[in-house]
Amino acid sequence: MKNDSDGKVLFNEECSICNFEIKHYKKRSKLEYENCSQKGDKYLKALYVEFPDGREIKGVDAFIYVWSNTKGYGWLAKFASLPVIFSLAKILYAFLAFILYWRFKIFNRTLSS
Repeated sequence: MKNDSDGKVLFNEECSICNFEIKHYKKRSKLEYENCSQKGDKYLKALYVEFPDGREIKGVDAFIYVWSNTKGYGWLAKFASLPVIFSLAKILYAFLAFILYWRFKIFNRTLSS
């Protein structure tokens, strides 16, 4: 994985939890961020980083990228990259992302009705 900062972080700005966390990273990094809440379900199910060449990374890999490029979080990127931690983080992230996705979908459906 490249460790430069040419990727654009796609996040769901309408999710209060996602937005809270990303606002914190925005203050500490020079990464480009884009609200993906209107881009479709694919981007609502995980954090994505999109690169100029069309490559995408998502989930834990995307967080490691963000942490690697955010002041004060390099240690967390290294820790999360350790094989056992990475495997556990992927399982935990899949569970949490699933919960947040459905929370967002149900909450937004209730608001639009």
